[in-house]
Amino acid sequence: MEKKVIIKRKIKIISLILFLLVVFLLYFLIKAFLGVRIKNIFVSNAVNLSDDYILEKANLMDYPSYFKNVSFMIEKNLKEDSFIKDVKVTKSFFGVINIDVEENLVLFYKESDGKYVLESGEEVTSVPYSISPIRVVNYIPDTVYDNFIKKMLKVNADVKSKISEIKYDPSEYDSSRFMIYMVDGNYIYATLTKFDFLNYYNEIYPTLEGKKGILYLDSGNHFIELT
Repeated sequence: MEKKVIIKRKIKIISLILFLLVVFLLYFLIKAFLGVRIKNIFVSNAVNLSDDYILEKANLMDYPSYFKNVSFMIEKNLKEDSFIKDVKVTKSFFGVINIDVEENLVLFYKESDGKYVLESGEEVTSVPYSISPIRVVNYIPDTVYDNFIKKMLKVNADVKSKISEIKYDPSEYDSSRFMIYMVDGNYIYATLTKFDFLNYYNEIYPTLEGKKGILYLDSGNHFIELT
C-alpha cells in the first residue's frame, strides 16, 4: 500500500510540474504574441492631414503592439478628431495596418469671429495644415446661416477653389443674397435659392471672353462688364 501511495504522489508531482510548464510556456507565448509590433502603417485618401498627424491621433506614433491595437479602437480614436469625418482601419498579415481616411474639410473662414467652419458645421479656431480658405467677410444672421452652409456643401470643389471671398449682402427683395468674389476678378450676386447655379461657373466663364464684371445669378442671370 505504501508503494502505491508513493507512486500516486510522484504522479501528482509530475502532473503538477507538467501543468506549471504548460502555464509558463503559454505565458511566454502570449507575451511574445502580444509583443509583436506594428511593422508598417499605410494611410490613404488623406488630402491635407499629414501621416504623422493621423498616427498621433490614432496613438500609433511609436508603432506599438500589433495585436493589442484592435481596428475598432484605432477607428474610435481617429473619429474623435474634428478633422476626420470617417475612417476605416484594416489589418493585414505581417504587422501591416491600413488606414483609409475621409477628411472633414474646411468649408470657409469667418472673419467676424475668427473661426474655421468645417463641412460638418463644427467650428474650430485653428487648422493643423496650411490653407487659404474661402473668407466670409461679415456676419451672417442665424436665420440664414444654416441654409448657407447646406448650399455651400453643394458647390463643386473645383468651383469653391475659384472663390476668394463671400459677403452677406441682402437686398430689399431677398434677405438671403450674397456677393461672391472670384479669384479671377469677377463678382457674382446669388441668393440661396440660386446658389446651385454657381456650379455652372466653369461653363459660363469662357463665354465672358476675358471680360471682368458682375454676374447676376440672383435676377435674370445677366452679366455687366466693369469699365
